[in-house]
Amino acid sequence: AKRARKELEDALANLPAPQFEYELAVPEDVPMEEADEDERVGRKVLVKDAAELDAEEIKRLQREAEKLYEEQSSVIKRPDLPRPKSGVVLDRLQETVSDEDLAMVSAAKLINEEMTTLISHDAYAHPVHPDKKDPIVASLMSEGKGKKDKKDKKREQTMEPETHLDFIPEESLEAANQLLEDELKAVLQEKRNLLSSATGKYYENDSDVLDAVAADTVQAASGSASQLSFSNNGWEQGVEGDDRIAETLYAEYKAIQNATNAVAKSCSKLEQKLVIQTGGYNQRSQSLIDSSLQSFAMLQHSKIEAVVYSRLRSHEIKGAQLRIESLRDEIERLEEEETKKQKKYGELMHTKNRLQLKIRSQEKK
Repeated sequence: AKRARKELEDALANLPAPQFEYELAVPEDVPMEEADEDERVGRKVLVKDAAELDAEEIKRLQREAEKLYEEQSSVIKRPDLPRPKSGVVLDRLQETVSDEDLAMVSAAKLINEEMTTLISHDAYAHPVHPDKKDPIVASLMSEGKGKKDKKDKKREQTMEPETHLDFIPEESLEAANQLLEDELKAVLQEKRNLLSSATGKYYENDSDVLDAVAADTVQAASGSASQLSFSNNGWEQGVEGDDRIAETLYAEYKAIQNATNAVAKSCSKLEQKLVIQTGGYNQRSQSLIDSSLQSFAMLQHSKIEAVVYSRLRSHEIKGAQLRIESLRDEIERLEEEETKKQKKYGELMHTKNRLQLKIRSQEKK
């Protein structure tokens, strides 16, 4: 132990002597004026770390994404709504404009053109992609892969052109919203005064005014509905009368029946196409269903057999225990009888020997 201690002391003595030298980084001297200014206003200079910078960048990207989302139309925000083509929509909208009210024709055309522009821009900027998860769409896409027929080329040629939207500043949008709110307030006030003069009841809340106006509109529509008649062009103004009502109802019934037959015919054709396209899948699914039912029946039968044999086993175990106990009782009874008979046999042998000795003693005499 002393030798090891001396070797350790010699090894420590050979180590170099420590040098107590330190490097201190002193911050730059701040002028007294700037220091007094910072202390007076209570300004604290903090350096942000990487995590804070990343968080700010994420917040900035989120704000930009929210802004882009707000700039989209309501149809793009709701993917469950249908997306019509711009040309078809413009033609349909132009058909709905009537030339009777000349004061509203120009305004309606401007509104329709604006709607068509928005639809065209959405169709180009946010195209509708086919749902590849749908098996029918996937099969159609797999069949048509690598093949382009004339219809595809024509579809590519008639693709929607790019439509640019005019930039509208946020100030203008806010001003337009304010004008709309003012106009809505003026219309509601006009309707409120009209209802007050007609019914003698004054509605304070705007929602009550809207409900009252809607109720009057429904009542007026229901009153004028009895004078409508149905034809191939739709519902039109007709003449009152029971005969006319019967003819109108019969015409409506025939139109609905024809539409139902057309829909049923198209559905049957579509069903035939689906049967042809998904015939292999149907056969495979039917075979899988049959095999699953068979496996399920075998499983149920196995469970029943397991329950039956488990009960038989429990009964056999109880019966074996009873039989063992009865055999043990029988063995004990036989052992007791054997002991009694052995004892009796010993007594009889003793009596026999005693009598033989007695007979021999008498014969000697």
